Amino acid sequence: MVDLNVFKKNVKDWIREHPEGTLQDLRDFCEDSIPAAQYTSYEWLVDQTVGWYKHILTHREISDEQLQVVD
Repeated sequence: MVDLNVFKKNVKDWIREHPEGTLQDLRDFCEDSIPAAQYTSYEWLVDQTVGWYKHILTHREISDEQLQVVD
């Protein structure tokens, strides 16, 4: 069984350590974090985590654009 609290902590640590990480990089990390025998049961967790990170990346891009000075 995957400990969801440990999984979430590991994902947050990964994001801090890989600020330029892509969605595929995170998907690979998540898939590697789940034992192969349990992957089918926790595939939803990978999809949810990648969707959450996609939202973060989109928000980050919007924030960066809003902070740019327009001449």
